[in-house]
Amino acid sequence: MSTLTYWLLIPEFWLIVGILLIAADFTIGADLFLLPIGLSALLMAGLLFAQESLWFGDIVFLGTWRQVIIWFSVLSVAFVGTIRVAFQRGRHHQSDINDYK
Repeated sequence: MSTLTYWLLIPEFWLIVGILLIAADFTIGADLFLLPIGLSALLMAGLLFAQESLWFGDIVFLGTWRQVIIWFSVLSVAFVGTIRVAFQRGRHHQSDINDYK
């Protein structure tokens, strides 16, 4: 097993990456750019842990590094959409001093 595959299939790696990305987003003020990527990394850690603990039975859906990267990408895009919708919904109810009509 190559080094890349080894690290991508460890839940602790994804947990650390997720925590670092979320902390970096709030620390450097990335305007919620790193938050969805960090959340998807945390979810990847949970999925890999559940797969190792056989919560899904004998089903292995994250067996190669390609599958892990594809799932991570899909989850990142899903979190971007979810966060965008959540924050756009709250923005319409607030009046803005710069909104000229």
